[in-house]
Amino acid sequence: MWRIGRWLGVGLGLFVAAAGVAATNENQVVTTAHVSAKLVSESSVVAPGAKIWLGLHIRLLPDWHVYWRNPGDSGYPPALTWTLPAGARAGEIAWPAPQRIPFGPLTNFGYEKDVLLAVPIEIPADYAAQSFPVRLQAEWLVCAAVCIPESGSFALALPVAAQAQADVGQTALFTAARRATPTPVPPPGWSLSARVDQGLVSVSLVPAASAPPLAALSFFPFAEGLMHAAADQGFRQQPGGYALTLTGAEVPSGEWTALSGIMVATPDPARGAPPFAFTLEAPIAGAAPGAIRPASPAAPGAQATLAGHQGASALSLMAVAGLAFLGGMLLNLMPCVFPILSIKLLGLMRHAGEGAEGRRTSRKHALFYTLGVVCSFLGMAGLLLALQAGGASLGWGFQLQSPAFVGAMALLFFALGLSLSGALPIATLAQDVPGTWRLRHPDVDAFAAGVLAVLVASPCTAPFMGVALGAAFTLPAALTLVVFFALGLGMALPYALLAIMPSALSGLPRPGAWMQRLKEFLAFPLYATVVWLAWVLAEQVGASAILYLGGGLLVVAGVAWLLRLDQPFWRWGGVLALMCVGLTLLVSIPAPKPSASLSAQRESRTPWAPWSASALVAARAQHKAVFVDFTAAWCVTCQVNKRLVLSRDAVVADFARHGVHLMRADWTLHDPEITRELSTLGRSGVPVYALYPAHGEPVLLPEVLTHDSILAALARLPDSARQASVIPVPPDERS
Repeated sequence: MWRIGRWLGVGLGLFVAAAGVAATNENQVVTTAHVSAKLVSESSVVAPGAKIWLGLHIRLLPDWHVYWRNPGDSGYPPALTWTLPAGARAGEIAWPAPQRIPFGPLTNFGYEKDVLLAVPIEIPADYAAQSFPVRLQAEWLVCAAVCIPESGSFALALPVAAQAQADVGQTALFTAARRATPTPVPPPGWSLSARVDQGLVSVSLVPAASAPPLAALSFFPFAEGLMHAAADQGFRQQPGGYALTLTGAEVPSGEWTALSGIMVATPDPARGAPPFAFTLEAPIAGAAPGAIRPASPAAPGAQATLAGHQGASALSLMAVAGLAFLGGMLLNLMPCVFPILSIKLLGLMRHAGEGAEGRRTSRKHALFYTLGVVCSFLGMAGLLLALQAGGASLGWGFQLQSPAFVGAMALLFFALGLSLSGALPIATLAQDVPGTWRLRHPDVDAFAAGVLAVLVASPCTAPFMGVALGAAFTLPAALTLVVFFALGLGMALPYALLAIMPSALSGLPRPGAWMQRLKEFLAFPLYATVVWLAWVLAEQVGASAILYLGGGLLVVAGVAWLLRLDQPFWRWGGVLALMCVGLTLLVSIPAPKPSASLSAQRESRTPWAPWSASALVAARAQHKAVFVDFTAAWCVTCQVNKRLVLSRDAVVADFARHGVHLMRADWTLHDPEITRELSTLGRSGVPVYALYPAHGEPVLLPEVLTHDSILAALARLPDSARQASVIPVPPDERS
């Protein structure tokens, strides 16, 4: 689906403009490669107690546009942050009526050529200074074939006198802006009603008898995600007035129960009257959950077309679920999952020679382990959907972007390792470790083991899994959960098959004294996981992580020692005290470093430049192909691919021979910009490897990378890209 991330692509933007170019000192005018923005005032002199109007006047090059308060299918609106003298207050933007701007298969709501975003400012009645200083920090997204985020800092000082004076030079500008601003109510004598008709919203407008004939009507909703912005609004005349037909969003963000927005009316050009707009608030008669449906064809044969579409959707869901199932099975082969699965296999070996009762125990354990895996996948998917619905830009593995979570996982795996080594005499989540609690609650133990396996597996993306997860988050929430259910079944299946198939278990070695030594040996993969998580934590927050994590490991070791004491008071009192210390260490881990500085520090001495949307636009605008490695320190598959493939001199030489610019998008910490770009590529997690030609759609490579797969992708580049020279990014642009 094309959403906000789609505008981060190819184009003519320069790095300076994409970074948000502002004047060296705060100024009244900021000019970029696409926009000239100026802070203007309707008054040349202001007075205490007066309300004045200031505005950001944006002038755009041909074919470029900025956005209205509801941007439509993509983009985001300008944001104005004011710094005013004490007691002064800034109101809301008086948004002029927008226009519909086609953008590929999308339709955006915004402004072309120029727009004045006017804001009322209230000056305190007791304001006594001789000057009224104003500062404005503005951010906007400017788009043509591509979109580039820009920003500017503005300053203005207005003289203060007993009597305010208008700025003659700006009067026409503000007057035109007021004419373009919708009136708060419909014109006198006009009436409007809306109702649900066969899943669509039918709007009926009856104008006043004196109103000029209309050539067009357009409705712009205030809320995003309720109306299908790109759908034709079906303007037509009807007895006594006019009608519109509005379509619900493909995946609505909520129930659409009222028309809340503005209506733009365009009179017949022969009358010479300008367009006008008015705000409306009207209930939709018949609105109820599920009453308003996405677009349904109006042409003959619509039912057959809709049925075909539903069949295609069902087929697509089956394909995505099938990929998720295969990806879940292959996830067991990823290095993330080895520590847990090795322990689970040891548990199977322990029951292999216990006859029918042992096999029944293994099957029951496999069932609850499967439930733990499936429920964990569904729970993580539900949490991610809820956070995304709340506006968060998150993807698969998002929990490992939290240093506190990484630290907690490191302590948990250290405790599991000590338990396997015999140093921590308590029942753990591992299948083979004896303990009173586990023996009394084997089903809970098995379920918890499945939960832990998913937590450990979440940093990895197996083959087929990336495509499935990317597609899953474009589906309605219920179907997304179906895909994650298939993913969980796939991951749990190999272990479940071993547990329920006697023939498979009969081939396992018989239990014996050697199993104790194997159990102790399996602690070392857990310790290795602790080392990896410690490295991830150091990558996120710096060298200070060693102190905090080291203190946490000492706490776990202290707990192991205390649990061997005979005196219950000292044993449990000391355990409680040490756990409080460990929790304090976790919550006090320093804040993570900004992603940009982290990436720049890592890549400063390599051929890899840090990724950003603006840098990608600049590189492609120079007619170079760009290879982007979307990676994270906590992604084991990413690190394996980096060291075995991407770091090889032969691979780097092949990129250089084809004129490919190398960029690395580091997702170790939460970065909404990278999340949006991954969504644009149809992915929700890492690793992702994308080869962007100078023009056209990017080519995605497999998650398990090989030199041959890179060469195959390079062979698809046009000749112009192969002959281009690699232009290094200057050090100042790498930040």
